[in-house]
Amino acid sequence: MLPVHVINLTRRPDRLAAIAVQLDDFGLAWHRAEAIDAAERGADALARDFGIGPLTQSYPATPGDMACSISHRKLWQEIAGLRSEAAIVLEDDATLSEDFRRIASCDLPAVMRRHGMGVLKLEFWPGPQLSRRRPVGEDLGPISGATRLYRMRSSFLGSCGYVITTEAARRLLSAFRHLQVPVDHFLFGQSAGLGFDALRPGFLNPAPVLHDVERYGSDIKDQRPCDADRARGWRRRLRDHRQRRREEALLRRGLAERVEMRFAGSQHAEGTVG
Repeated sequence: MLPVHVINLTRRPDRLAAIAVQLDDFGLAWHRAEAIDAAERGADALARDFGIGPLTQSYPATPGDMACSISHRKLWQEIAGLRSEAAIVLEDDATLSEDFRRIASCDLPAVMRRHGMGVLKLEFWPGPQLSRRRPVGEDLGPISGATRLYRMRSSFLGSCGYVITTEAARRLLSAFRHLQVPVDHFLFGQSAGLGFDALRPGFLNPAPVLHDVERYGSDIKDQRPCDADRARGWRRRLRDHRQRRREEALLRRGLAERVEMRFAGSQHAEGTVG
C-alpha cells in the first residue's frame, strides 16, 4: 500500500476531519503534512521560497499559490527520503471515491516505471475549464477494472491528488531549487515546460479523487485578478497558442484523444493492474 500524505492548513481542521474519515473508513494509513499559511508568512519570505525566474511573469502566482506550491515542495523533500517507491499526495479538500482504496493498493510504481512516468494525476475537477474536463491524452490501456491510464498530452492543471515516485521527487529537488510557477503548472502545465517535461506525467480516468471545490470553496481564487488573461502577458498567450497547435496535430494524426473526465464516485469495478 502506498503511503498517503494529506497537505492541511492548521486553521482548517474541518477539512482534515473530513478527509480523515474517508481514509480511516478505507483502512488506509496516512500522514498529515503541515501546509504553509500565506496569512502567516510574509510576502518577502513567500517570494524568496517560491523563487523568481523567466516564467514568473507569464505564470503569475498569488500569495496563496506560492504558499500552496511551497507546501508541495516541502512534502517532496520528505517523500524523497522514503523507502517506498512512490507516495500519494492529497490536498485536504479532496473527496475520495470507493475506487481510491483499490487504486492505492495497486502496484502503481511498477505501472509508472513501465511507462516512464514520474507523476500520475488522480484528480477530477468539476469546474468549467475545458482543459481540465477534456484533456488530451494517449490511451495506454486499462490499469484496474474500468480505470484507464493515459499519457498526458496537454496541460491538465490541478494538484489535489497525485502519485509521485521517490526518484522523481529527488530529481525535481535536485534540478529545480525553486518552483517559480504555481505547483500545478510546474507538474502538469505543458507550456511551462518544467516538471512536465522531466516527469512525463499521466492521469487516470475515471479519476478516483474529486477536487471538491463545491463543498469547500477556494482559498486562492479571490486573490486572482479579474482579467487573468491580461495578467499572463503575451508570452504566455503565445506559449499556449503553440501548445494548442501541437495538441491539434496529435489529434489529427490519431496519436491522442480528448478524454471526457469523470469522477469514479461510488463506482467499483473488479480488476487487476494491467
